[in-house]
Amino acid sequence: MVYRFTINDRGGDSARLTAEAVILHAGTDRAEPAVSVRITGGAQSRLIYIPLDRLEELVTGIRDTARQAAADFRQGPRSV
Repeated sequence: MVYRFTINDRGGDSARLTAEAVILHAGTDRAEPAVSVRITGGAQSRLIYIPLDRLEELVTGIRDTARQAAADFRQGPRSV
C-alpha cells in the first residue's frame, strides 16, 4: 500500500509526501515492518524509514504540533 499527499502553495510550488509499507532487513533474522516516508520538494528529496513500533510516536508528535499551530494562530497569525 502507498499513501501520497501533495500540497501546492499559492506561489505555484508543491511538495509531496509518499509513505509506503516496507520490510527493513528483509530475509534476515532482524527483519521488521516499517514505513518509508519520502518528502519531495522541487529538486530535493529526503527518505526516512520509521519502524512500526515508533510510528504512533511520530503521528502523535505531528498531531500535537498541529494543535499548537492552531492555538498559536487563534492568538494571532504569524508568518514563517
